[in-house]
Amino acid sequence: MEPSPPQPRRRIQQLPPGLINRIAAGEVIERPASVVKELVENALDAGATEILVQVEDGGRELIRIIDNGSGIPPAELPLAFASHATSKLTCDEDLFRIATMGFRGEALASIGSVSHARILSRHAGEEVAYELFNRGGELTDPQAAAGNAGTTVEVRSLFFNVPARRKFLKGTATEYGHIAEMVLRLALPHPHVAFKLLHNGRASLDLPRAGGTDRLLAAWPDEFREQRLPVDLRDAEVRLHGVIGLPELARPTAKYQYLYLNGRPIRDRFIQHALREAYRGLCEPGRHPAAILLLELPPQDVDVNVHPTKAEVRFRDGGRVHGLVMAAVREKLLGSELAPQVVAKSDAVDEVQRADLRTKLADFFKIAPTQGTLPIETGASHAPSARDTILIHGQASAPAPSSTSAPAPAAAPGAPPVAPWSVPRHPLPDSLRDSVPQARAASHHAPRETATDSEHHASGNGRDDHATAAEDHPAPAPRAHPNSSFPTSAIQLHNSYLVAQSEDGMVIIDQHALHERIMYEELSARIMRGPLESQRLLIPETLPASSRQVALLEQIQPLLARLGIEAEPFGPNTVAVHAFPSFLSKLEPGRFVTELLERGEQELLDLHEEELLHEILDMMSCKAAVKAGDPLTPAEIDALLARRELIDRSSNCPHGRPTTLRLSLRDLEKQFKRTGF
Repeated sequence: MEPSPPQPRRRIQQLPPGLINRIAAGEVIERPASVVKELVENALDAGATEILVQVEDGGRELIRIIDNGSGIPPAELPLAFASHATSKLTCDEDLFRIATMGFRGEALASIGSVSHARILSRHAGEEVAYELFNRGGELTDPQAAAGNAGTTVEVRSLFFNVPARRKFLKGTATEYGHIAEMVLRLALPHPHVAFKLLHNGRASLDLPRAGGTDRLLAAWPDEFREQRLPVDLRDAEVRLHGVIGLPELARPTAKYQYLYLNGRPIRDRFIQHALREAYRGLCEPGRHPAAILLLELPPQDVDVNVHPTKAEVRFRDGGRVHGLVMAAVREKLLGSELAPQVVAKSDAVDEVQRADLRTKLADFFKIAPTQGTLPIETGASHAPSARDTILIHGQASAPAPSSTSAPAPAAAPGAPPVAPWSVPRHPLPDSLRDSVPQARAASHHAPRETATDSEHHASGNGRDDHATAAEDHPAPAPRAHPNSSFPTSAIQLHNSYLVAQSEDGMVIIDQHALHERIMYEELSARIMRGPLESQRLLIPETLPASSRQVALLEQIQPLLARLGIEAEPFGPNTVAVHAFPSFLSKLEPGRFVTELLERGEQELLDLHEEELLHEILDMMSCKAAVKAGDPLTPAEIDALLARRELIDRSSNCPHGRPTTLRLSLRDLEKQFKRTGF
């Protein structure tokens, strides 16, 4: 291959201002939420007490910020879109004691270079307002216009001249979700400012002026309000205040953690680590405590000029901040009663109100008593239907409050044998239940079949039930392990691990991880054949949801329908669950959907549909699988081991954790010093 000819040298030249601003926009303006952040921060710096945010199509087509701040004089209006033009810095020393939200002077110049922007502003004391247009960096002269005191900034057709950036924007619901979260984060530390957010003309966030604690609690669900502790600690020039949640409020994601420095939302590893350490031993590992912490310290003790988005800061004394946060939170936790309160649900509910509620819900949702659904009847008790029975290995049986060691129902003549898998808390998928006894029949009886056994089975009035099941319902052949066959029986240790003998040693199995993988593979196979079977709820379960969660729900509704989950918005901040997968009947629909939406806000919004499907299947499998600490009967253990042979990727759970550890005889001999003799 011949070397490519040398390229002619290009001379060094200064980039034009328009290109410079578009390059800067790539760092500052990541998505529509970034535009909202910069413009709202400008409104706060201008002393606004009312801020209205209007967006259309998730911010793609329109972002409008209206404030009642000090406004911009007409002579300075052209400088608003100029690069590195700001009223917040006057000298070098100001850069080391920044007390305003913005200071770079890049935001409006960057926004104007990648959109069609307009500023309408009326300065305090002026009789008329003036407006100015910026179309991709081309400015018009200021012109007189009608307008109230304050400033209005409109941004239309964001990234119209940067197709690559516009192409990578996510869906409307996703982008609007980021905007709603951004407005909420900016509003929390400013209770004296009223915020309102409209999306396509519909109000989704309305925060009037309120006291400090009331504004902070707007970020949490209502049930958090009674399970919080106030924090307020001063250390010389530093103050830490806010609210923290009891350990029982810890969630799988950090959704309910909000950290602020001098009114600015930040991400800081020192503070996050201090918060985790303060809750160490009080909540489960991997869960994130709920906390809203506002840190105030002299501007010269922190450097906010670290990242273009100003979300990261650098403390002059990070250890001092870490110690202050950990001490304040830990002291409050240790000095408080942390035992969870058990709130019993009273059955003494006014039957008139209950009947009226059912009637209204029935009229609203118009649920018809068709096959597979449950009619809503007022004043009548709910009679169990065929869906209310518990399927055990493909057999229907009425649910009974029996122990896990209760005998299984007898199998009908000629039907597959029913092994006593009696863990109604974590029911297996139907296909798994049907195939487990077949697999056991194939693995236990077929290999050991001898001539004598065959004669014994053929004699008498009938044949062995297990052999009949294996012949009438052939199961897939077990996959052979490369080194040794998998064990057919095991014992349970600590109600969490299964230990069994293999041909060349022993294996230790994590029962939850293995069952989770089985559930995941079965669900993946079933979802390819059609939507999962669902059970309609007698009365829809309602749950609180943020505007971002409602937008996410609308985005993923078709996918949820495939999974047997029927849920839809039921008001501006409420979601109603109408149907739920049958195999998850032992879970609380509201709690599952709430956790799904919380995870979606943090992790799932930007995933493609196929990735999102597998994430939700993973979550469903984890919830439905047996847990560490659940006792299993010998038949249940055998069923798990049998099914392991019939699935792919059984060596790891969907999260990637191993399901099985192998210990060979050689390894055992080394441990007991039996080698070398």
